[in-house]
Amino acid sequence: MEFSKALLLDMLEKMVLIRRFEEKVYQLATRGVVHGSVHLCIGEEAASVGSTMPLEKKDYILPTHRGHGQGLQKGADPNRLLAEIVGRKEGLCKGRVGSMHFFDKDNNNLGAQGILGAQFPIAVGVGLAIKLKKMDSILACYFGDGTSNQGTFFEALNFADMWDLPIIFVCINNLYGMGTHYEDTCNIKVHQKAKLYNMEVKTADGTDVKDVYKKMSGLVKKVRKERRPAMIECYTYRFLGHSAFDNRPYRPKEEVKEWKSKDPIKRLEAELVQQGIKEEEIEKIKDKIEEIIKGSEEFALGADFPIFDPSMET
Repeated sequence: MEFSKALLLDMLEKMVLIRRFEEKVYQLATRGVVHGSVHLCIGEEAASVGSTMPLEKKDYILPTHRGHGQGLQKGADPNRLLAEIVGRKEGLCKGRVGSMHFFDKDNNNLGAQGILGAQFPIAVGVGLAIKLKKMDSILACYFGDGTSNQGTFFEALNFADMWDLPIIFVCINNLYGMGTHYEDTCNIKVHQKAKLYNMEVKTADGTDVKDVYKKMSGLVKKVRKERRPAMIECYTYRFLGHSAFDNRPYRPKEEVKEWKSKDPIKRLEAELVQQGIKEEEIEKIKDKIEEIIKGSEEFALGADFPIFDPSMET
């Protein structure tokens, strides 16, 4: 697959938007502006962008609880997403659900789940609805490596296989389920589990946006044509902890250093420079994103809180 400079620059812009958005959320969380816990995807930008870009407007996603990047890439307005996270009525869900439960009807984002693994039975229902309605859409069901040890995961794979459902299960494998390394919980790779259910399976370097994009694009075409489930497992790393307030004592410093050397944004920047893109052009992209994030913060913090309606009380 050939990657034009225009496409690579677009990928870079999308990854920088996710990085700066998440950094802003982290900043607001440490200031106490965000109520409750937030789970950030800093370091995982290539997996979000590369796996979501091949999807079409008509396709659906079920993001992870760490799904701000997936939501932004599917088309969410950063102003309204940030407003939702800080609980303002101009948010995507009128400020009532926050970070882990946001959904975006306009862009076929069916919502993140605070209960890990809840997306699997939902995915089966959505996939079956798509099939029964004879729609050309497909569903991308995102999940983490730790969630693949739940029973709902195996049940969903089984139903998707038995009923020929157009679902791509997208594993964002950042090595840890909260503070526990995946290898301490299971001896079988996540993608190997899907092979038991007759699925097309791909693995990708989740720090290389081109690798993820290429392999996801192939699966999108295959699932759309054959109406059968598939899986892609993207190996990546979250630079922050499980939540914004997790100081990560369980991770070796050498491991963190190694993965940060694979920073997906710096990796793509270096490749663009090698291809003749001037650093000034890259800086223009970053400046553009800074203005977007500044505007999003002003919009979100300037919006009103939802008004409590006593008639809604049960």
